Amino acid sequence: MTRVFGLALSLCAAILAAGPAQAVQKSSAVAASELTPGTKVYDVDGKEVGTVAKVSGDKIAVAIEGNGLIVPRAAFVRTDKGPALKATKAKIFAVLHEAERDAAAVDAALKVGAEVHSADGAAVLGKIKAITPQGAVMTTGEGDITMPRAAFFLAKSGLAVKVTAAQFAEGVKKARQSSGG
Repeated sequence: MTRVFGLALSLCAAILAAGPAQAVQKSSAVAASELTPGTKVYDVDGKEVGTVAKVSGDKIAVAIEGNGLIVPRAAFVRTDKGPALKATKAKIFAVLHEAERDAAAVDAALKVGAEVHSADGAAVLGKIKAITPQGAVMTTGEGDITMPRAAFFLAKSGLAVKVTAAQFAEGVKKARQSSGG
């Protein structure tokens, strides 16, 4: 599965915001025993979209055509065919494709020397010093910081991390204290 597997928030918002379809109105909550690895997953119209790949507490990983997503158990309803996500197959695939485009855009921007902005674009937090398989090393006023790839996104200001300047500074401070640095 690709890193689109971390797409939980976008799809959850889309699923939970979707209006109730007829299949959902006739359905009830899905029991934990119905969401086990290998179980087929459908959309609200009864179209197969994938299979349950992993269950971890309330989080369900669903494999979809080589990609995947993680959604809360509450994103599922019971239908005659089996567990279904509260969205149409078209909506699910649209969100996955959007996430793939976003990930590709971040990959293109995540280069050595690129400035990294705060989430609101108000501050430049540092510059990319090195790319790692899991993310990137940023040079900041506080020293080098390793950030996971999932922390980056593209904002109007360019490459950014998902925190404000104040949150970033607080996180760096706590990380330094816990590591003894």
